[in-house]
Amino acid sequence: MKRRDAIRMVPLSMAGLAAAARRVSGQEPDWGKRWPEGREPLAVEYSRKVRERLAWIRENQTENLMEAAYAIAQTVEAGGQCYQVSWDAGHTEADSWPGRNGEPEILSTRFDPNKAKKGDLLITSGQTPQTAELKQKGVCIVGCTSPWSGDARHAELLRDEVKLLTLRPYADIYIENQATTLGGVVTVPGMPAPVGPVSGITGKTTLWMMLADASRILARKGIKRPVRGDEPEVTGKTVDYKSFTEWADLRKPLMDDYYLAVMNQLEMVFAEYGAIRKIASLAAETSLRGGMIWGYSRYNSIAGEASTRRSGLSITQGIYGSQLDTPEKRKNMPGSPKDCVIMGITKPDDEVDLAFLDLFRERGMKVVSLGPTTRSTAIPEGRTVPKETDLHVGRMCDTYGLFAIPGFIRRICPTSGVVLDHLWWVTMMETVQQYIEKSGGDVPGVYLSAALKGGREHMHRMLLNYRDR
Repeated sequence: MKRRDAIRMVPLSMAGLAAAARRVSGQEPDWGKRWPEGREPLAVEYSRKVRERLAWIRENQTENLMEAAYAIAQTVEAGGQCYQVSWDAGHTEADSWPGRNGEPEILSTRFDPNKAKKGDLLITSGQTPQTAELKQKGVCIVGCTSPWSGDARHAELLRDEVKLLTLRPYADIYIENQATTLGGVVTVPGMPAPVGPVSGITGKTTLWMMLADASRILARKGIKRPVRGDEPEVTGKTVDYKSFTEWADLRKPLMDDYYLAVMNQLEMVFAEYGAIRKIASLAAETSLRGGMIWGYSRYNSIAGEASTRRSGLSITQGIYGSQLDTPEKRKNMPGSPKDCVIMGITKPDDEVDLAFLDLFRERGMKVVSLGPTTRSTAIPEGRTVPKETDLHVGRMCDTYGLFAIPGFIRRICPTSGVVLDHLWWVTMMETVQQYIEKSGGDVPGVYLSAALKGGREHMHRMLLNYRDR
């Protein structure tokens, strides 16, 4: 994608988008008398702080990200193995799973420290017992700051044994991302910790930025890599995918184009603010009536974000596709008509997602969804999750990747994982706001990091309190 194409996509300001969303809904949001005058909505505040964090990373860490991209490409060219383990991409290790659309086969998550050798490369965000040994072996280590480490800001809040875990001294290339040990970025009166984590968005974005240019560098050398997913292969002299019709220019960096596309799509989330508010209203009312807010994803994305997440909410719980992969498990699946489920998808017509949608309907649960509605900007024929759920948000992103690169059979670097993470937390922040309004001032429980002093005890209290309630 050309930089000028990405720039043309940049929409109105956040304020303009929010105002446009309000006009579409036909009414101004009523934040109630209890909300501090002049404070922006929590969803807007959260999104603004996420984008500010990404802008800081782009401004201050681009050279390190590019150096990492070259290190990845050089490792592949020399016949070494590139591993990605525990890169902080949210309450999961990566934006990667079997058949992930747009993922070039460059990084392996099957890491055995005993088999790693000189000339290999490891992308990680946490110190392990093998870190020093890997360094001595000559494994190139690309690291970033994790909230679960002494590298993060406010390390004094960590348990002593966690505080000692630092990756920065061992890393050959280090990506600073301004992570704090608390994780969240929005402070709400009555909550014991900031709410709204950002590491899922920053981690996924930086990982795809590195992979974009590593792939470009390999392609310049004529090195081909398979690409996962079910997108038709790109062939011929041009690539017909509507908005962008050219092969990527291998002479120019791609990570900045990926960043611009992500920032554009994160801002466009608020073009669907009306639907977000309706989903949040449903979630808040479900919780206040004693029901559970379930977060579903086939793989470990939204399901992980909904489960005891640092700076996350105790009123949510995850459902993983892998938890229900047998008839017996599905028979015993939790859920009732008093509950609601928010489905997180990365393609609209996934057969497993549709099967779970049917299962949720059988349970009588209210079902809404987040994620892309299209493949190559076109809505698939037949059944899709967005067509059949009660509410859906996700028109700003697509199933497939952004860049068509010679020698890579499918487009690479999707934005769906980044946007889905953002959509979940924007919706949760709006849920917090509506929970406060609907309850007359109460706040939902928020989890502290278990790495903090007293964090584990607090997590158990939150679980017990919600169970009792």
